[in-house]
Amino acid sequence: MFYQYKFWHSLMHPTNFTQAVEQGEIRGYKKRSFTVFLLFMMLFVIREYWGMGTESLTTLFASNHPNEYYTARLLSMVGAIAWGIIYYCFHYYGVTYLLHLLTDIPYKWIQKVQLYVMVFLLIEKTILFAVFYAVGYTTNFSFFSLAPTAQQVIDTDFVLFAINQITVATVLTIIVQYTFLSKWEELSERKALLAKIIGLYVLMAIFIGMVSVLPLQEWLARGLG
Repeated sequence: MFYQYKFWHSLMHPTNFTQAVEQGEIRGYKKRSFTVFLLFMMLFVIREYWGMGTESLTTLFASNHPNEYYTARLLSMVGAIAWGIIYYCFHYYGVTYLLHLLTDIPYKWIQKVQLYVMVFLLIEKTILFAVFYAVGYTTNFSFFSLAPTAQQVIDTDFVLFAINQITVATVLTIIVQYTFLSKWEELSERKALLAKIIGLYVLMAIFIGMVSVLPLQEWLARGLG
């Protein structure tokens, strides 16, 4: 039995899709997953080319060190591509594996669902970059999260960066993962499934919040020095 994978149609018909994943081969899935990967790489390259996250390198150019500046930009581009690959692999393969461990649902089944998550993340990041490009500057916090609002009453960086990880894409991710994965769980286990999914993203947000406040750049400079 063959199922022709169509992204939006499959998204809107989770029962048909989950049954197809169980019973047969999904045609067109690999092509679309590779396309999403390429789009992610393009986005990371374009953001880097525009200069997102490279503000500290501007001092080299301003201080009349063009060779050092262009070398730093080249290395920064390589780093951006590497980070894009790591980011994609973590969310597409790593999170899939964690959900597999938490639920015992076959890894390949969850991976088919995880492609929706990657598209949500891609769309959110693209919109965020488009707005930054339009206004000409970036911010530490995403307007897709509650961090900008929470910043008015909270001054703890760790908490703000953790809140910043809970965005519209995160909410959509939880909804889609629960909707699809629950089709493979017993009715009595579905509340536990939802708790596991939410717990996973809360723990991820806390971890990223902790890492975000660490002086990693300073530590790296000391290590290389």
